[in-house]
Parts: sequence; structure tokens; C-alpha cells
Amino acid sequence: MKRLIFLAIIIVLLTGSCSETESLLFEPSYSLYVLLPTQGFGDRSFVDDIYEGVETAALEVNFEVHYIVPETVEEGGVWLSNFISSNTEPALIIAAGNQYTDAVNALQGQLNGHKIVLFEGIADEYEGVASIFFHTYAPSYIAGYMSAALVENCRATTISGLDAPFLTEYTKGFEQGVIDAGGSIDGHYFLCNGLEGFEMPDSAYTLTQKLLPEYNLIYGLASGSNFGIVNAARNYPEQRYVVGVWSDQSWMGLSVVTGSVINLFGEKIIDYTKAFQNGKFISGSFYSSMEDNSTTFLPNENVMGPDSKIPEDLRRTAIQKENSYLLRNN
Repeated sequence: MKRLIFLAIIIVLLTGSCSETESLLFEPSYSLYVLLPTQGFGDRSFVDDIYEGVETAALEVNFEVHYIVPETVEEGGVWLSNFISSNTEPALIIAAGNQYTDAVNALQGQLNGHKIVLFEGIADEYEGVASIFFHTYAPSYIAGYMSAALVENCRATTISGLDAPFLTEYTKGFEQGVIDAGGSIDGHYFLCNGLEGFEMPDSAYTLTQKLLPEYNLIYGLASGSNFGIVNAARNYPEQRYVVGVWSDQSWMGLSVVTGSVINLFGEKIIDYTKAFQNGKFISGSFYSSMEDNSTTFLPNENVMGPDSKIPEDLRRTAIQKENSYLLRNN
């Protein structure tokens, strides 16, 4: 009888111990809030790339994630301000997109214990704010050079969601790459004057149809609207090529997308989620580039061939040209 009582006590103790251990194991160590651009999920571009980076980080860092998708940029700014002022439990906030730069600046460093990582924009420098900006001249140069080399007498242009300064490095790098490969480039086309240009595939399709007789290579700087650009190129009776952007967009048109210029958000997100967890968040403005392996051109081997790696000499040339461009323009 005593033995049975002893065993029962052991079982109760072990059960309680396991429950406590399980609770500690699965309880999030902090909350991560991701303020996304207005176009939301499903763009197979910038937004989905951020989502993939966050979900990958969640495999290594024990946080609870909340995704915020506002109807407008202004609504996103209001959410950020209200959250900062009304929540006292320290949280990490990722503001995805340069359109939130003004909203971050408006806080003037009064973060109530929270930390903010701003991607693709450079905010004013305050304690608790980290700005991450990706230089994209070099990968865009490689995209232009390798893509223009596919066709004789390459005639290239760009289609952007809107006319915005943060797209300048993309267009300038691509332009120089096309020229250095022996092609020509003229005209820069825009879908509209606002951020909605990144979610207008039908308008992009119509515009691309009009341009394809004149151009045989298009750099699609229109995020989700690249669906329309690629589909128009696929449906054109002659071979046309498109360069994707912000995530691997080759799947949109395996026979027409030469590759994609991508920013490698994933490693940065992992670094900052770990740093916040460990109390080692680093504030400031940080510039990433191909030189530190934070950006690249990802070739589509269905178009470029199975051995379509970026030649090392081309990579070095692209980095040198990017550094020269930045020296001239900054």
C-alpha cells in the first residue's frame, strides 16, 4: 500500500513538472508586430518576402507575431502612434516599407519602451529605432547586363508602380547594365502617382501590351502589378523578357522572366528578433548591399540555362559601379 502511495506521489510530481516545463517552453518571450504595406499579403513580392522572413525567424526565436495590414498609409501611421502610446509591455515592431518613415519620425523617439525596425527607409536617428536600407544598383546592373545579353539588339525600358526616389537605384543600375551589354534603353513608364500602382495588374497588362512591339526587355518595378507585365509578355507572339523584383518572380512566367532582383530580408529579421530577445537591440541607420551579400540577382535557369550563376568578374564590376554611383549621388 505504501508503495502504491509513493508511486502516486511521484506521478503527480512528474506530471506537474512536465506541465510547468511545457508551459515555459511554448510561452512566447515577447510580441512582434509587423506593420505591412497597404497591398497586404499575396503580392508574391515585397510583402510576402517580409512574411517569409518573419516566419523563418519564428523557427529560431520564440515570439508571438501579429500582422497589421492597414487600408491606407495614414491608417498605418495612426495604428503605430496609438500602439506606442497605449501599450506598456515592450514589443518589437517591424515597419515594412519606406512609406512609414514619416510615421516613425513623428514619434520623435518617444517609444514607450518599444523598438522599431524600419525596412527600406531611413528614419531620424533615435534610441530604439533601426533603419535598414538596401542599395540595389549592383543587382539591377547585373539583371540588365545578363538579360540584355540574351537578345540581339536589345531594346529595354522600365515599368514602375509610381515615380518614387526609392526606385532610382533600380532603374539607374539596370539602365547601365543594359548599355554595357550593348543594348539600348529609353523611356520610364509609371502606372500611377500613388502606392496603388503596386497592385494594378490589369493596368500593367494594358500598358505592357502597348510597349511590347517597341521593347523586348522590361524591368518590372511594380511589385504585385508585375503579374500583368509578365502575363502580357507571355501572351505576346514573339519572345519578350521581363525582370522581376523583391522576391523570386520567375514562377510568374518561366519562359519570359530572366530572373529577379531581391533583397535578402530574412537574415536581417532573424538578427533583430534575436537581438531584441537578448536585450541587445542596435539603433541607427544601416545600409546593406551586394557587397555584404544582402542583395542579389537571382537568375531563372529556365531562361538563363542550368548553369546560370553570376560570373564573379561581373559581380565585382557591378559592386564597383554601384560604389561609384553612390559616391557621385550621395
